[in-house]
Amino acid sequence: MPLQRYRPLIDDWDAFAAALARPLPRVLWANPLRLDAAALAGLLREEGLAPQPVAWYPGALRLPAGTPVGGRWWYFAGLTHAQEEASLLPVRLLDPLPGERILDLCAAPGGKTAQIAMILHGRGTVVANDVILGRMRPLRANLERLGLLNVSLTLRDGAGYPNAAGAFDRILVDAPCSCEGTLRRHDPLERYGAEVSSRYARLQQALLRRAIALCRPGGRIVYSTCTFAPEENEAVIDAVLRQSDGVVRVVPQAVAGLRTAPGVSRWNGQRFDPQVDHCLRLWPHHNDTGGFFAAVLEKAPDAEAPRAAPAHPPQLAAPELETWLRCHHDLPPDCMEDWLPCRHSSRGIHVVQRDHRPPARPEPEVMGVEVLKTATRPPKVTTAGALLLAPQAQANVVDLETAQLPAYFGRGTFAVAAAQAHRCRRGFVIVRHRGFGLGSGWYDPGAATLQSLFPKRAPGRVVP
Repeated sequence: MPLQRYRPLIDDWDAFAAALARPLPRVLWANPLRLDAAALAGLLREEGLAPQPVAWYPGALRLPAGTPVGGRWWYFAGLTHAQEEASLLPVRLLDPLPGERILDLCAAPGGKTAQIAMILHGRGTVVANDVILGRMRPLRANLERLGLLNVSLTLRDGAGYPNAAGAFDRILVDAPCSCEGTLRRHDPLERYGAEVSSRYARLQQALLRRAIALCRPGGRIVYSTCTFAPEENEAVIDAVLRQSDGVVRVVPQAVAGLRTAPGVSRWNGQRFDPQVDHCLRLWPHHNDTGGFFAAVLEKAPDAEAPRAAPAHPPQLAAPELETWLRCHHDLPPDCMEDWLPCRHSSRGIHVVQRDHRPPARPEPEVMGVEVLKTATRPPKVTTAGALLLAPQAQANVVDLETAQLPAYFGRGTFAVAAAQAHRCRRGFVIVRHRGFGLGSGWYDPGAATLQSLFPKRAPGRVVP
């Protein structure tokens, strides 16, 4: 095993090795904007699954390893997200509060960004940043599937994230790492070893230093990795503590229901700062998870703060959104009162929460969720828009039966009964099942058929 150098750190090597050889359980958490964990568990049981609650993370459910979830209707409807259990820890420690501005400095593929946005009840400001454009696509797809209107996406090297972004109350640095703790999912052995970890450590220190500079006085920073290497974990915290001259301290943490181990105090002859003992480690054999490391840092209340103020998103002057959507789908008057329309492309309209405050710089690549395609005539609700509006739509909406779902997800054309088509006329309609949105379609009342417009590539993907 390539991890032999960690033998002195592990309390039960045989149990550790046995855990790495087993597949990981599947963990889902409920989207509280659409349903609670009890309702999600009921849907799972209807399909013959046996979910078990995750004791330490409210709203999370554990399923046996290998349980397929990405093709289920409730996944497409954004009722849940799949995430490896250990990776739930950093956001639990971040403990974001409503009204705060939060930065996820290394956000893709977006599971932790989504956690943060949910805890904020879909309101306020979450800025999700990554340096690689290709990694932003699944992040954006998951945010659209889950209906999160409080997130802006920025594309920037996190180590150089500008002060013009304004101060953040809490910052997550889930840093790029050698990923040793993901051995139960994949086996990139060429990425392991002390030399590889030392190279990552330089970037990790730079990211953490930038996060500290961007955090408001008294704010919180969580640093995390999914690797076992002390070079990327305790050594990074030790180095930043020594460089910060008392600006930050490590805050002790305990998570009820989760077995954690303290940080490593010595490694390769180096004795780390005593505060490193307050870091948390998840070893795979302790909770049947992957491996993880996390540290909670608090910035001193009297530290210097970034001076730049956050920008306000532009408001769309054109009336397409409310006028067309309200009339076409007969939406309640207050349905969109908390939304701020902003055009972020020439083809459609995005909406964000009215209290969202994105950075002035870097300018967001995307704000909120695109809900309406205006390049078509008539306009067309996007898949994400259908998921958002379906529960309140009273016209031009089609309710599907369970037997019709395969045809819809297969992008087919199929018959629908008149009773399923609520005040529908010929054209684009919202499609839903059991009151939850699935996407859009084209309804032909003369033929009594629905043509599926479900995306060729399913919205979102299962990212452990």
